[in-house]
Amino acid sequence: MTAFNEIRRSWLLAPMSQPERIIAAPDSGADAIVLDLAEFVPERQKPEARKAVRDALEPAKRGGAEVFVQIDPELMLADLRAAIWPGIDGIVISRAETAAQITWADSVISELESQRGMLPGSVAMVAALETALGNHNGFEIATASRRMWGLTLGRADLVMDLRPEPSGEIHLMPYLMQRLITLASATGKVPLGAWWRAPDRGLLATPANTRKAAQRGRAIGFKGSFCVLDNQVKPLNDGFTPTAAEIAAAQTRRQQYDAAIQSGTVTVVTIDDRTLTPDLARQAANLLKLAEACATRERFKAAAVAGRPIPAP
Repeated sequence: MTAFNEIRRSWLLAPMSQPERIIAAPDSGADAIVLDLAEFVPERQKPEARKAVRDALEPAKRGGAEVFVQIDPELMLADLRAAIWPGIDGIVISRAETAAQITWADSVISELESQRGMLPGSVAMVAALETALGNHNGFEIATASRRMWGLTLGRADLVMDLRPEPSGEIHLMPYLMQRLITLASATGKVPLGAWWRAPDRGLLATPANTRKAAQRGRAIGFKGSFCVLDNQVKPLNDGFTPTAAEIAAAQTRRQQYDAAIQSGTVTVVTIDDRTLTPDLARQAANLLKLAEACATRERFKAAAVAGRPIPAP
């Protein structure tokens, strides 16, 4: 179920207009570094920012991270031409709104892959459903291209003008998060997000609050999240990784279940007054696969930092 390249727990945004952030990003320990051309780059600086992307791709991988580029849908052609070079792993389409945007981006990427000597289909996509229209068209966006790997709400709370409720939650955000997870599950994509709570909106959350948001997010089905501060990376990695206690419990549950149905005649097992159904046994197996994939990701990054030969994903 869980392959190495499906484990991207921390997505660190690094604005291409801030060279110091680009230089520091590989030391953060992020699973994915997102070179941003869309959200945090002033309009007047975007032409120069695009020129810098190609040379930033390989250095960004120094710590073993995969490298994505976040593009502006209103400047998609220019951003894609700047981003699609050998060394890129994928793109994030900010404020994605229609399937037509995705199919057009797919065709441009395919042409650039061919022109620039890249493996066809090697560039993945993540769509940020940050507007009402994008959320409405979520299923069509998710299924518009085979490149589509994941879905996120991005900065939906800002773009959609969602206001805080008395409970401290952001109005409609729990619904939007659960809808995104449902869309991702229905279309075979990976849902990205975390359950932030007041006073945090994610961007400037403390490391402790970031970890709590990641743990809450993993509990409802998210697989990773975006962040903008280097000190948020480790809390995201930790929060989206099963704990030692969870791993031990899943191992015990799986072993007990397998032993109980070894005869092949039992489909519902009761252990310690608890019913273990096949679905719960599968959940335990999936958690163990997730834990091993996270460990493999960490070994991959450690090898990159140490300059050792890096095992193929």
